Amino acid sequence: NVVGLFGAQLIGVQLMGVDPGAFWSQMQGAVELNDVNEGIVKSVCFGVACSLVAVHEGFTARPTAQGVGLATTRTVVISSVLTLLLDYMLTAAFLGR
Repeated sequence: NVVGLFGAQLIGVQLMGVDPGAFWSQMQGAVELNDVNEGIVKSVCFGVACSLVAVHEGFTARPTAQGVGLATTRTVVISSVLTLLLDYMLTAAFLGR
């Protein structure tokens, strides 16, 4: 979330000529503490999920170079899909309040 805010500031102020004070004033008015909390919860959930996938794939990998390579590929694919699914479910849960 923080990187997104600074990216928006870079585009808005540097490329589009928006006044920096006006940008941050509007940003403070639009972003609530709840938004920050949701971002933190999502980050923790994504980190835990990806770590669990990596640990499982690592422990069940065949002890060969090919086995480790396959486990790494599976970890990346499963973690990516799981992150998308978790993002969808967590967003739906947060918006359902």
